[in-house]
Amino acid sequence: MGNRKITGVQLVTPGQSIRPVTISFSGNGHIADVSTDQGGDLIVDGGGELFAFPGFIDIHTHGANGSDLACATHAAVSNIAEAKLREGVTTFLPTTWTTSAEHMEAMVAAAAAYQSDQTFARAPSVHIEGPYLNANQAGAQDPSLMRLPDSEEIAGLNQIFPISIVSLAVELDGAIPFIAKMRELGIITSAAHSAATMAQFRLARQAGLQHLTHFCNQMSRLHHREIGLVGAGLLDPTVNLEMICDTIHLCEDMIDLVFRLHSLDHIMLITDSIKASHLRDGQYPQGRSHIIVKDGAARIPEGNLAGSTLQFHHGLRHASRITGLPLNDLVKTTSTNQAVSLGLTDRGEIRPGLLGDIVLLTKDFEVEMTFVGGELKYQR
Repeated sequence: MGNRKITGVQLVTPGQSIRPVTISFSGNGHIADVSTDQGGDLIVDGGGELFAFPGFIDIHTHGANGSDLACATHAAVSNIAEAKLREGVTTFLPTTWTTSAEHMEAMVAAAAAYQSDQTFARAPSVHIEGPYLNANQAGAQDPSLMRLPDSEEIAGLNQIFPISIVSLAVELDGAIPFIAKMRELGIITSAAHSAATMAQFRLARQAGLQHLTHFCNQMSRLHHREIGLVGAGLLDPTVNLEMICDTIHLCEDMIDLVFRLHSLDHIMLITDSIKASHLRDGQYPQGRSHIIVKDGAARIPEGNLAGSTLQFHHGLRHASRITGLPLNDLVKTTSTNQAVSLGLTDRGEIRPGLLGDIVLLTKDFEVEMTFVGGELKYQR
């Protein structure tokens, strides 16, 4: 009996031409071969119409399909993980909101519980967004619960379950030594909900800052006398930019501008999705308030955007249409760059030896099938 295989699909992976291939999986869930070989046990024949991408990696997502990490239960994280498969996401980082220390522990513990029994998309670690944010750049997060960076708190959470990213306002008291400490712990820091100046950004970069969270949103704006974090992101060629390409958080011209000016090796598509993702317009409870979704845009009653309802594959569709970039270049922003930043050397491309995490898309960027470890986990 030969390896299980997907045949008749168009390969989309960095550094290679888009061409028809057969992808074979080994018994341990890795990619055994990418070739024109027709031998093995057929899983699916794409008929030359489907595009095979490495499974998407969403490093910033709070929730989906009625669940949020804030629910702090295994069931909630599992529900998010199942919904993410419908977007082609095979790896995701459950992402926190600003909250109490006790609630943070419960959220991280819920992610740990899911990781021990991963039925759907993989969740290897979490992203901590808040509570170390600037209250004047709160957005939809609760400013009354924001506090100064605390490396001991993160170290404690990291003992419960691995923390990959901490988003914080880099101008807060103690932020620079905190960033340096996170670098020692192997944790990525990302500037978020911040009014930092370019000088403060440079200090943070020297200390180890690597990302800018949901680029342009709730960060100091570009001005001709102080370019702020938006200007910093455009000027620094190696800082990693998280982008919500829903055409709501970023207009089409801004998306085009960033892709023109910044290296494709340092742009990462994210969703920043909330529990209303995959659901209809309406009103959804969130903490001590609620979120109103109208025409797909999620806002708190005060009018501030509150995460997104974006599904990952639709963000890719927008980016492709707006930029016109070749898919085998644009694919870097969906998985390769995320894998490199997180140190996940076993995913992010389609080549022998890597995990069999693959999404099959139609020419209209709809998810037809999602494979995790060579197993078909979702089919439209």
